[in-house]
Amino acid sequence: MDRTKFFNIVNVNGIDELDFLDNTLINFKVQRQALYYRVKDIDLKAPDLIAYKAYGQEQYWWIICLVNNIIDVSTELITGQVLIIPNILDVYDFAKRWRKR
Repeated sequence: MDRTKFFNIVNVNGIDELDFLDNTLINFKVQRQALYYRVKDIDLKAPDLIAYKAYGQEQYWWIICLVNNIIDVSTELITGQVLIIPNILDVYDFAKRWRKR
């Protein structure tokens, strides 16, 4: 699931661009039992590796960052940090309900 599918597209000077101020990402809620994961040295700067360990797919790395308020993985992903890993069913429900395109 591509996170850009949750943004509106606006046309600026004839070029289609993502509108980063108008998105549905803020609507993601953890509703089912979440998992927790303690970050290891090997995971630093690699949220895709964490997503692969949790879901078997690296494409959901951005959801883990979103839920844990991580914007810059190079400085905010720390060894020993405990991350909330949303239930995959919450991820699927969110995509079904809030995807814009």
